[in-house]
Amino acid sequence: MELLKKINNSEFKDIPDFQGWIGDAKFGLHQLTQYFNKNNKYDVLEIGCGIGLLLASLKEKFPNIITQGIEPYKAGFERLKATKNLLPKSISINYLKFEDFKPNKKYDIIYSVNVFEHLLNWKLYLDKTKEWLKPNGVNVILCPNYSFPYESHFKIPILLNKKITYVFFKNKIDRFEEEKKSLGLWNSLNFIKMRNIKSYCLNNEMKFKYCNNIFNDIINRLDEDKEFQNRQNFVGFIAKNLKKFGVLKFLNKNTFHSFHPYMKIEITKKSSNEKN
Repeated sequence: MELLKKINNSEFKDIPDFQGWIGDAKFGLHQLTQYFNKNNKYDVLEIGCGIGLLLASLKEKFPNIITQGIEPYKAGFERLKATKNLLPKSISINYLKFEDFKPNKKYDIIYSVNVFEHLLNWKLYLDKTKEWLKPNGVNVILCPNYSFPYESHFKIPILLNKKITYVFFKNKIDRFEEEKKSLGLWNSLNFIKMRNIKSYCLNNEMKFKYCNNIFNDIINRLDEDKEFQNRQNFVGFIAKNLKKFGVLKFLNKNTFHSFHPYMKIEITKKSSNEKN
């Protein structure tokens, strides 16, 4: 992670939310490393890559990979523009929506980190990425699971559904968007649930796998990442006490997987034999 250390120690480290981008890149790198071998070549696509911090970190760790990124909100990362000079020139980013992306090849690994919950047409996303995968490729999705009644961007409980939650927390939501200069953030959230993704995959020739190691990894991140602690202090407080009393091991049983607050999902194509 020499690149991330270099960027974190740069003159740009005081940019608002910069520590959050660094922390998220470290987290993504930790979650994705298992899919690579230093001796192999991989075609890799990140959807919602920002300025390419995570792509560049993967390229640094696995030099043989061929990276590509999609980022629809170029203007949203203008404050980080100066840091791009620290990234390798080989990082290719397409500034467009995934719906408009027309790749000229297939990919071994497609992934997104904290992007899927912002997709208004998440079913089309699954269909498109399925087309873009090689036969043995994998699509990795990391995002909140809205079966757990908590909205992590705004740090508020979910009261039955999105509409009712907004009625109760309208002032807090509007104030947050104004302060963070993120107007439209609430409207962008699709409140996706793990069971929705699983059901769609099973009915559309895709294999679904929930990686339950993410549950402990998120808890560990709350302990180790100070910036993440500050962002999710309420959840961190609850998790710390649940861990203290040994409840977390119980909650990581299969029965509760669908209600975990965060999900890491692997989606692959069904083989011809599995389709029959």
